[in-house]
Amino acid sequence: MLVTNGLEYLAVLALVNVGVTFFCKKFPSKIYKYVPPVLIMFLIVVCFNTFGVWTMENESVNNTRLLLTNYAIPFLVFLIGAQTDVKRMIKIGPKLTGVFLATIFSVVLGMTVTYFIFGGRLGIDNVPGAFGAWTGSFVGGPENLYAIADGIGLGEEGTANVLLLINLCFRPWMTFLIILVAAVPVYNKWTKTNTAEIEKIAANIDEEESKNAASISPFDIFLIMGVGLAVVAVSQKIGPVIGQFTPSVPASVWAYSFVTLLSVLLGTFTKIKHVNGLGLLGGGFAAFMLMVNCSSVDLKTFANAGTFLVCGITVLLIHALVMAIYGKLAKVDLGTLVIASIAAIGGVSSAPVVAATYGKAYISISVIYGAIGSMVGTFAGLGVYYLLNML
Repeated sequence: MLVTNGLEYLAVLALVNVGVTFFCKKFPSKIYKYVPPVLIMFLIVVCFNTFGVWTMENESVNNTRLLLTNYAIPFLVFLIGAQTDVKRMIKIGPKLTGVFLATIFSVVLGMTVTYFIFGGRLGIDNVPGAFGAWTGSFVGGPENLYAIADGIGLGEEGTANVLLLINLCFRPWMTFLIILVAAVPVYNKWTKTNTAEIEKIAANIDEEESKNAASISPFDIFLIMGVGLAVVAVSQKIGPVIGQFTPSVPASVWAYSFVTLLSVLLGTFTKIKHVNGLGLLGGGFAAFMLMVNCSSVDLKTFANAGTFLVCGITVLLIHALVMAIYGKLAKVDLGTLVIASIAAIGGVSSAPVVAATYGKAYISISVIYGAIGSMVGTFAGLGVYYLLNML
């Protein structure tokens, strides 16, 4: 064992992050479209744990990991939630809101059907919990996955397999949606729609000016940390109080719910969403917490990775089928369906990239879709978890 205390453990995780990021920038390759840097970090950290670079039997290392899990994950939820402005969401109108609701329904339906077909073959504990966490990530993002996994006590094996599955599914799906742009004329003719309405809605949305990361000041960082940690502290006080009256819902679930609620309220009614560095810290924390969450995982955990991948393909096929049918019935153009899909499956960071290939009008709408997903992802995932347990 090379790592003997929590400080060394943190240092190695940070160096893995820096090393992989530097290497990928220094030696760019098309392979990163299918094997993203974050997946490389994931596999390196799993290998480190498997081959004894550290061990969670070491009290200092394990306590450091638990401390990060208990406090950094709720803080990550704040970082994402505080970027949400409900007033901007209302501007997209009922038709586009309906598209995203159909997206959520398609993911939930895909998860439920896939659970009954393959759930018994996964060979892990708490399969409903794994599907719930997976749903949270597919509707929202990694912050929702971590919140659900921590809130319901999903084991390391289930969390690791879900994380691996998401990274394996996301890039190919994103590539497929970009290639699908060639089918826009055919699909829109089939559904008898045009993009004039989308362009009109996009024109009415006030797009926020992107902030230059270089302009971040120490005040910005301390403001984000101060407000964020205060929100986490208040939520962790409220969670156990509410939990006393709801024995079937863990206190930690209530705590995460309040973090989400308070963050969205701050993002909607204050100017904190404009603070420089909020998005940058959110992205950085998401990547770092991925490594923390898989740092106690052994390679043997992925014995059923093939079955998980089949589950992922099944969910995406059901999702695509439902979206195509909904598009026909509601007369929705292909570009709108695609950005709703990538905003859910890929999240707010990747949605604008795909949206740009379909036209400038879709970019601002895709950002709003991503924000909606982050806001409701935890609740959608918890809903699937309780639904599957009930069934």
